[in-house]
Amino acid sequence: MGVLDLVLGIDSSTQGTSAVVLDRSGFGLVAEASVRYRDDPRLSAFGLSGLAPILPPREPGEADQPAALYLAALEAILSDLPADALKRLAAIDISAQQHGQVWLGSRGAEAIAALRLPGAGANGRPSLAERVGPGLSDGRAPIWMSSDTEEEAEEIRRALGGGDAVTALSGSDSPLRFSGAVLRRRAKRYPKLYEETSRLHLISSFLAAVLAGEPDAPIDWGNGSGTSLMDWGRRRWAPELLAAAADGLPGGAEGLASRLPGLVHPLSVAGSVAAYFRERYGISEDCAVVVGSGDNPQSKVLATGSLLSLGTSFVIMAEGRRPHRGANAMYDGLGRPFLFGCRTNGALTWEAVRRAHGIGVQDFAVSDRALAAHGPGSVLRLFQVERESFPLSGILDLRAGGAPDSGAPDSGADFAADYAGVVDSSLGLVALASEPFSTAGDEIAVTGGAAASRRVLERVAALWGRRVLPIADAGAAAGAAVAAACALVDESEREDLAALARRVASRPGVLVEPEAAAVEACRGRGGYLERLDEAFAAATGRRAAEPWSAPRP
Repeated sequence: MGVLDLVLGIDSSTQGTSAVVLDRSGFGLVAEASVRYRDDPRLSAFGLSGLAPILPPREPGEADQPAALYLAALEAILSDLPADALKRLAAIDISAQQHGQVWLGSRGAEAIAALRLPGAGANGRPSLAERVGPGLSDGRAPIWMSSDTEEEAEEIRRALGGGDAVTALSGSDSPLRFSGAVLRRRAKRYPKLYEETSRLHLISSFLAAVLAGEPDAPIDWGNGSGTSLMDWGRRRWAPELLAAAADGLPGGAEGLASRLPGLVHPLSVAGSVAAYFRERYGISEDCAVVVGSGDNPQSKVLATGSLLSLGTSFVIMAEGRRPHRGANAMYDGLGRPFLFGCRTNGALTWEAVRRAHGIGVQDFAVSDRALAAHGPGSVLRLFQVERESFPLSGILDLRAGGAPDSGAPDSGADFAADYAGVVDSSLGLVALASEPFSTAGDEIAVTGGAAASRRVLERVAALWGRRVLPIADAGAAAGAAVAAACALVDESEREDLAALARRVASRPGVLVEPEAAAVEACRGRGGYLERLDEAFAAATGRRAAEPWSAPRP
């Protein structure tokens, strides 16, 4: 048997799946690949099109993707990686869009277990989607973009005695996009599908289950935190939260508990890779499958202090060991606690502005010229295409000095001003809403596609008033690969290994210092952030920087 000196991180995100193969000792990049759901012909049958990569909603606020898509994308990404690299894998770890869930029936569980049988991956045998897909109790996987659950989120909150109480127990104020509220609404609307479900997996645990051929693969603490069902301090399913989420559902709290996998440390191993993947892709039988985590916990592996992730959604993460009403308490892919806030209207909102002005969504040079033409904080423009929870607000379309507009940005308006204003307000609202928990330190790390733009990094530096350090573009996939390596060593070695990974991932030559005049324009008295907060309050009735009450211990 050859030397198993590599680790693989796979990130199943909202818009595609990416993979990074690293040398497990020095974290040098060996291989990488990515597939985009809407563009890859191998995935065209799943019907994702339009601006948001979701299935046509059956009611406003519903956001689903085909669960079998994740299986087809997993096969596509493994097919695109070098065969020699796959043979040398010592471990695979998963990152997946947080809060997304997959409903698995008993036939699906049997199909996953059968992936371990000899001959499962022989040529000519059915694909993963063909094997497991028919065993899904619901072919639609609700994802983090779901926003039709205000009633269910409030029911959970009220059952616990209010926002402070539910935050103190679960680490979060029962957000409407978290898995608990979403599964409650789905089960209320489709009780038969719920009754047919034997396992309620998160996307990360579902993919780990498939890779290991273990249908009962557990959920890690980090992704468990994103359900509003876990006791954040004790790291176990909370009976009070299960009872609130399952009130009136078939089987009640016991029925929900029986459907949920167990909770484990993020570096736990679900098992060795299943025969299907050994036979079809040449992966070693000694390759471990780590249980995986959410994209936010895996991204946080690569940074200490504060981390801003500029992806489909914008996420701000910071160190923290005490739940706070203004944030969500999590554990990262190494099992360390942190706080985060997630803004739904992220990169897709910037893309919407480009589309409305007839600019190609990948034409980043034009976008950078727009930012160069208007300094940080010089254009006040509020625009968000989705209802928002960070900070809480509805759909907004407001230009400075005028009444709210309707529809998309005016294609006749100046693109440069329009774009610069939307970039600043989307970043600025994250800065305002995260003030209670992300102000410590002189530096903020930034990852995600937009981190490749120095103009964007300059705006982050001005809005936060801190040095900006961009880290590996691979983001969550690289974090998952690093976590895979950490899972293979003793606990005493993990932090040193993670510190090495952070040094490799960072790009100190691209460190962006805050420019004094720009910081003053954004953060000074009467400056942009103050005006943005006032405009937001006028449009929504509440301030983005509204103080949050701390929960009782």
